[in-house]
Amino acid sequence: MLGKNQKRFIIYFIALIVSTLIWHVNYNIFNNTFIICLILSTTTFLIIITPFEIYFSFRDLWFQRWGDIAMDSLKIEKVEIPVKDGIIIGKIIRRNLTTNIKSKKKVVIINPGFSDTKEDMQFLSYPLADQGYTVLVYDSRGTGESKDLGERGDFFAKLDDFEDIINWAENFDPLSDYKIYSIGFSIGAVVSLCRGFSDKRIKKIIAISALSNYNENIPKNNPIVFLTYKLKGVKLFLNELENKKLSPKKIIKDKKEHLSPEKWVNYSDKVFLIHCKNDKLIKFKNFQENSEILNLKEENKLILKKGGHSLKKDELMLFASCLRVLNK
Repeated sequence: MLGKNQKRFIIYFIALIVSTLIWHVNYNIFNNTFIICLILSTTTFLIIITPFEIYFSFRDLWFQRWGDIAMDSLKIEKVEIPVKDGIIIGKIIRRNLTTNIKSKKKVVIINPGFSDTKEDMQFLSYPLADQGYTVLVYDSRGTGESKDLGERGDFFAKLDDFEDIINWAENFDPLSDYKIYSIGFSIGAVVSLCRGFSDKRIKKIIAISALSNYNENIPKNNPIVFLTYKLKGVKLFLNELENKKLSPKKIIKDKKEHLSPEKWVNYSDKVFLIHCKNDKLIKFKNFQENSEILNLKEENKLILKKGGHSLKKDELMLFASCLRVLNK
């Protein structure tokens, strides 16, 4: 997976080639003066790189809007979680034993979004830990400290990784008798629902900006998004079996058909959905489809008017809602 500096190098290299070509055409074919050739080639170079530099700047402002948080009341432990083809790097965050707030004996596993790292989740993981929850947050494959494990776009491997993480948490001595909850963002929400819904070990799932049917709703019509996904190894066209594995709506429907109404209520009640109406990446209809197949009660969903896919400026409401659900 290409990092920002590698992408910048490629852009500058392309800009240099194009500007050199402009120089060659103007100097050797049109016989323009040195000054004119210099101005034209330099202008071409700047026209190519400037939009990308503006993009990188705004992207950094967005992803770095939350600075690192330091809290003396929290104990943070780096952990290595074995998965089938390597190691996932994560952190366990919890209150110090010296504090007055007692542990709730509940572990919350946070499944990050497509480009998120465990540090990007501090706005949620730290406050939850401060309230007595033990939080397990990790860098999924292709990101952060798990960057070398595999492709960021290998969503099927992410499903298997989540199951390995659940198994690890269940057998990790300090957490072995804890109830397990899951919070997922975007593709992390798909992972939480597709692997966690039928798993009796997962007591509650909070799915944020989750799609419903992968083939129908994964964004393919936007050429920029399409190209980005292709470059990052995302498989956009799935066969029927693959599509079912990554479609919460299909997973839930299948489970629903094999349960009595009484047992179904227990599964439906453990899910809480959060979505923004103006989400342009994963459209709001995904929330509606998931909510409908789940027969969700009003108290099990949160609809936000603005914030987009990343719930920008909705972080406080997000934390408050998660805390309310987890405290039930």
